[in-house]
Amino acid sequence: MINSMDAYLKTLREIGLAEKEAQVYLALLSIGSSTVNSIAEKSDIVRTTTYDVLKSLREKGIVSSVIKNKILYFEAADPAKLVETLEERKQKLKQLVPQLRTIYSPPLGKPAMEVYEGKEGIKTVWEDILVEKKTLYCIANAKLLYKLLPFVSPRFVQRRAKRGIPVKALLERTKQSTKLQTNASELRETRYIPQLKNINITEYIYGSSVAVIGTNPKNPLGIIIRHADFAKEQKLLFELLWKTAEE
Repeated sequence: MINSMDAYLKTLREIGLAEKEAQVYLALLSIGSSTVNSIAEKSDIVRTTTYDVLKSLREKGIVSSVIKNKILYFEAADPAKLVETLEERKQKLKQLVPQLRTIYSPPLGKPAMEVYEGKEGIKTVWEDILVEKKTLYCIANAKLLYKLLPFVSPRFVQRRAKRGIPVKALLERTKQSTKLQTNASELRETRYIPQLKNINITEYIYGSSVAVIGTNPKNPLGIIIRHADFAKEQKLLFELLWKTAEE
């Protein structure tokens, strides 16, 4: 049980709660509606500090309070509220990113590289593409990409089209890739290079960025390189391949 509690504390800290906030929330979650004294005893934190922590958690919307018989009780919100709170923060951050980029000054002449591991890392790359909202140039093994993220990949296609982002795609010629043929309603123009079935990476060129996705199921990852000259050269290579690709 101790190991489980340690794991819970670690995860709660990773999603943004301070250590004492995590301790108090878990204590309150386990004992139910309680007074400050009971919560302080359960969490092994002094009463005055516990009260301050409870106020902080209440402001975050994951603890509530109620007065019963003139006594103040605190109650933990359903753990699902944590997910809701994180989603709200994520949406606020997404809205802020374009504004932050207007004041961002990357080192001159040096590419900025970002590495994101796991399937969540790939989703981060896709979110960056959607935020950028620039024409997308894609070289991909669609079969491997859809196999790795079977539910998320189609959703990305839908969201891209909904945001009005056109794409020129170079794909392998497989059963999966033919589902991604040229489609005006999805703002997609597709051509085929059969040899792409032998590669396990996907490359996206958009704006001044180049993203590479590794689709090895044992080590999926996403890499974003932000460098205008590099993106320009990659786009030139893409256009050369496009001219020789099969329609």
